[in-house]
Amino acid sequence: MGFLDNLGNLKGNLGTQRESPEIRMTLENIARADGEIQEKIFQLGQKYYEENKNKETGELSQPYASIIDAVKKLEENRKGFFKNKLRLEGQMMCENCGAIIPYGSVFCNQCGKKADEVSDNPGKPETYTENAKCRQCGAALEEGSQFCMSCGAKVE
Repeated sequence: MGFLDNLGNLKGNLGTQRESPEIRMTLENIARADGEIQEKIFQLGQKYYEENKNKETGELSQPYASIIDAVKKLEENRKGFFKNKLRLEGQMMCENCGAIIPYGSVFCNQCGKKADEVSDNPGKPETYTENAKCRQCGAALEEGSQFCMSCGAKVE
């Protein structure tokens, strides 16, 4: 029994000794591998979500449908929080092209759509010519505006 007692003492002594550089490096490698595994699982989930987020709930197998539904709701909440942030900063987002425009604009100065309209073809606005004032209504134009924020006239 003395042999087994000595093993117990040896085990206890090893636990209180400092880790060798090799053990530390091995633990770092394990942690790095764990991090890479988690990143790949995240990428896998993100890819699955992107490929399936537009499917109807009935088209997805049950465990995924509830998670995708929850993510959609969180995205809508985030969009609302972002819009509120913009409002607090005196700005808003064009629903058509996504441009950030002054709060209260009637028309987007990038795509020309009415500020609350959504187009079937959202995308990049056309190029612009700089004008200090709208030729139609006289409102001041922001630099880079393609359309007047007040009347919606195209900047020429």
